[in-house]
Amino acid sequence: MLIPRTEHQGGRPTWDCRVCGQPWPCATAKVELAEQYQRFPHGLSVVVGSFLIEAIDDWAAGSGMPPPDLYERFLGWAEPPGLAA
Repeated sequence: MLIPRTEHQGGRPTWDCRVCGQPWPCATAKVELAEQYQRFPHGLSVVVGSFLIEAIDDWAAGSGMPPPDLYERFLGWAEPPGLAA
C-alpha cells in the first residue's frame, strides 16, 4: 500500500479521514498531496488511483455499493493540467 506523506490519511474500510473525519481525500490531504506531486502530476493520479481501487475493493467486500461520487472524490480533483474535459 502506498502511504501519502500527510497525517490526513483514509481510514479503511470507510475511507474517511483519520484526522478530520471528512471523506478522504479531505481538503487538507488534497492540498498536501498536490504539493508533494507538484512536479509529477501524473504520479499523483497513479497514487490516488491506487487508493480508489482499494476503496472499491473495501466497499465491495463489506459495505455494499460505493458512493456515486467515488471517481470525482478520488481522481477528479487530481487530473493533470490539460487533461480535463
